[in-house]
Amino acid sequence: MGFSDPAKDGVKKAGEDFIKHVIAEANRLESSQNAGTGPVEITKGMVANAALIQRRSLGGKKTPLSHKVLRIVSTATTLLVGIMVDKDKMQDTFYLVLFIMVIAVAIITTTVSIMKE
Repeated sequence: MGFSDPAKDGVKKAGEDFIKHVIAEANRLESSQNAGTGPVEITKGMVANAALIQRRSLGGKKTPLSHKVLRIVSTATTLLVGIMVDKDKMQDTFYLVLFIMVIAVAIITTTVSIMKE
């Protein structure tokens, strides 16, 4: 396979670690399904689910930076809308137009943010 001896040892250790995590996850799955005080019985399905959970947790879901920025802008504009609500200041046309634009940005960024998830 072309692996050096230290690389083979590393692969072996990584495999053993993965197996330990799968066993621990299978035990958690079994304990969540076994409400009684009966004997522990881990099924093939539980092991398969535990392995799947472990594989998915290794890679993790990476959220692109643009989605994070969009969420921040959405949150900030929504907060700004709440801060800007003042019925006395709404009498000023410029302030009212600015308020409406901030609401529009908040609605758009929130909608796009939700659609991207």
